[in-house]
Amino acid sequence: MLLWMLFAQMARGIPTDPQALQVTHARHLAMAEYQRTPPAELLTAPAVTLPHREDTLLQTAGGFYWFQFDVFAHPDHTYEAIYIPRMAMNGEVYLNDERVGYFGPLTGDYAERNWNRPLYVQLAPSLVKPGMNRVSIQIRVFPDYMAGLSTVWVGSDENLREAYLSRRGLQITSVFFSTSFIIGAGIVLLILVALRETRKWNLVLLALTCMLWGLRNLAFLATEPPVSHGHWVQISQGGLLFFASTVFLMVLNYCKVPRGRWERKAWWTYLLTFPALLLVHEEWSLRVVEVYGSVILLGYLWCVRLLWRHANLNQALDAHAFSFGLLCFCILSIHDLLLLAGYRSFDGYFLNQYMGIVMFLVLSYFMIDRYSRLLKEADQFNETLQARLARREAELAAQYHVMQQIDAEKVKLSERQRLMADMHDGIGAYLVAAIHQLRGRSTDTQATLTLLEDGLRDLQLSIDSLEPMEQDLTTLLGSFRYRITSTLKAAGIELQWQVDAQIPPLPYLDPRNCLNLLRVLQEVFANILKHAGASLITLHVSNGDRSVGVQIVDNGVGFDSNDHPAGRGLHNMQQRIALMGGKLTVTAQPGQGTRVLIELPIQLPTSTSV
Repeated sequence: MLLWMLFAQMARGIPTDPQALQVTHARHLAMAEYQRTPPAELLTAPAVTLPHREDTLLQTAGGFYWFQFDVFAHPDHTYEAIYIPRMAMNGEVYLNDERVGYFGPLTGDYAERNWNRPLYVQLAPSLVKPGMNRVSIQIRVFPDYMAGLSTVWVGSDENLREAYLSRRGLQITSVFFSTSFIIGAGIVLLILVALRETRKWNLVLLALTCMLWGLRNLAFLATEPPVSHGHWVQISQGGLLFFASTVFLMVLNYCKVPRGRWERKAWWTYLLTFPALLLVHEEWSLRVVEVYGSVILLGYLWCVRLLWRHANLNQALDAHAFSFGLLCFCILSIHDLLLLAGYRSFDGYFLNQYMGIVMFLVLSYFMIDRYSRLLKEADQFNETLQARLARREAELAAQYHVMQQIDAEKVKLSERQRLMADMHDGIGAYLVAAIHQLRGRSTDTQATLTLLEDGLRDLQLSIDSLEPMEQDLTTLLGSFRYRITSTLKAAGIELQWQVDAQIPPLPYLDPRNCLNLLRVLQEVFANILKHAGASLITLHVSNGDRSVGVQIVDNGVGFDSNDHPAGRGLHNMQQRIALMGGKLTVTAQPGQGTRVLIELPIQLPTSTSV
């Protein structure tokens, strides 16, 4: 489809008017200096065939060349325009020795690059005489550069203008838009390269080839380059060769050629000797381009082989398409080299610029397709990973559930063992003592009753410790108050209960610690009942910054706490409170009662064993 459009556009570049005159012969004369009017000796100069090349394999001394031919104007047909498909580089057109058009300066060192632009001259009706008219064309030739004149068309303005616009659209407008597209694509790729997530070497190469191809195409578009003509040739053609080397490297990377292979070494050799193009004299630039272009074409043909082999080994359709496109590019490049060297008609078109556009579209498609496949593979990998994670989470959840059940069983078993130990050490001991007394020869009923009551109270403490307190100290103390009140009343002791507002919960008040605290309180009240002879007990629960205080004060006989050593009972109480990270202090004086202070931390330190 693209080839059909290309050849159809080329066909429209040829005038179709049967009355249009195609000039294929002209008198020819070389001059050393610029002439403001056609020289008289041109009338007798020998004729040459158009198109005519002034250079031989890009070798010429330069100068000024004249072409002249005669056109007969019929009375019923008037010539209105002159159409020149190609003229290299600057020129002037004369009709009957009067200048009617010029393209670029013919004097001085400045060169306007019109070598790839079709030229069109509209003739004023007053200048065309009935009968014979003489058309003269002077062109300026630069040393060691392509130079010449194509065939010339003379005819109606409407038909020749259509052919001119068609050829201009193919050689200039289409190249301009495609170059803009390629440079824009290169800028987008450079932006992608700048992103950390997409910093891939092949993407860098593709962005570089886009920019270099755009630079190379400027040779077809720029008529007024920013540097001298010779340097512009070096820059534009150097960009073409550098572009070719990056495509070569892309093929090596695409085919995964190892770094030690000779193809990599050949590429490095080519790249390192490339600066020779910029070091040679500008008059030799195009000849060096021919050498480097021939070398890279051989490299391209080898790349076609690599791609074909890679496609066969990996069953890759895109590699086959890539190799076919590269082969077509090589063929069109050979055609352009032959045209540049003078072996093809000077009227012809440079074709590899159009194949380059197709190649870039193909390369971009392959890169996008590969990137899309990588994204698809990444999505599939993410889906697989998510499925694996989901299965693993389900397995972990099941294991966690099993572990929770095991932990719950362990807690239940631990509680059973604790309860069994408490019952064995507590109520069990009291019952054994009571049974032992009842089996004795002398039975003390009061003593046996006391043992049974103590065992009952111990059982009550164990039961209270199992109540769901939700870490609430006041609820625990309230249960203890309920149990001890009747005993205190029977002993004639008044209990005053004082609890501050907003006592914080204690997170470590589990059944074991609840039992420890209750046993300490039981021991304190038992000592008061047995030894203090008190009539009033005050229990005060206070809220501090870091701890909660439980203070028990009686008005009994007291004792000297400084001289009285700590007994085993006091030591056991202090040890039970220490297990909760707290502190128990006893102070007493004779005749002034006893004060017991229990300090419980609000937050249990992590280093404290519970």
